[in-house]
Amino acid sequence: MKFFLFFFILPLHFTFAQTDSLLIDDFNNFLNVSADFYTSPLRFDSGDWIKLSSVIGITAIASLADKEIRTFSQQNQSKFAEDVFNIDNYYYVEFVGASIIAFYGYGLISENNRIRKLAVKLTEATFLATSITVITKTIVGRGRPYQQESQYSFNPFTFDNDYNAFPSGHSSLAFAYSTVMANEVDNVFWKIGWYSLAGLVGYARIYHNQHWFSDVLMGAAIGYFSGEFVNNHNSNENKQIQLNLFPMPNGIAVQLRF
Repeated sequence: MKFFLFFFILPLHFTFAQTDSLLIDDFNNFLNVSADFYTSPLRFDSGDWIKLSSVIGITAIASLADKEIRTFSQQNQSKFAEDVFNIDNYYYVEFVGASIIAFYGYGLISENNRIRKLAVKLTEATFLATSITVITKTIVGRGRPYQQESQYSFNPFTFDNDYNAFPSGHSSLAFAYSTVMANEVDNVFWKIGWYSLAGLVGYARIYHNQHWFSDVLMGAAIGYFSGEFVNNHNSNENKQIQLNLFPMPNGIAVQLRF
């Protein structure tokens, strides 16, 4: 009996040891990517500064249309639109957190390194986007549209929810998540699907009078560039899955190539 227990416990020991090693490696990768992200402005070239300036400039110009877009969204509401734009209640923290835990747990248990790594990348992108968003919200202190008639009402350095509209946290989180997911598969319909979901979340925040258009625009930019930074980091590069669709007499055939 003791002989049997020895050979039963020994594999478990090695399994737990391997799992601990993977957890440590993934956490170190998270720290390295985060450190590189926060210090990346020190390494910006002229192209990076042009991108940043363009995003800020476009957002500032877009703010001129904030009131008109809010008016349009509030005057064009319906039961169908309400059902569609309730997506911001689902594609948010709960879904993101639950899916990351599910991906990571499945990756560990099945020893599927690609799925486990996907969970790590999703964690990195959503954390980075959210942290930048929260910091910016606190510093800017922009009034929400349901609270203020003017889009240029600010109360900087506050934690008051009525004055933390800029940028949109829902949008930055959705675009960070979607950008990582879209990069996993080399298929235009897959990419359109994920970015469309993120776009619906963004407009839902305007539809529900929680954000100005320029809030959503900046949130989307933060989420997208956070996701792209994670996708392109040298520790996260991987070959995309090839997804092809073929019409068949009785439907559509799906082909995946790893």
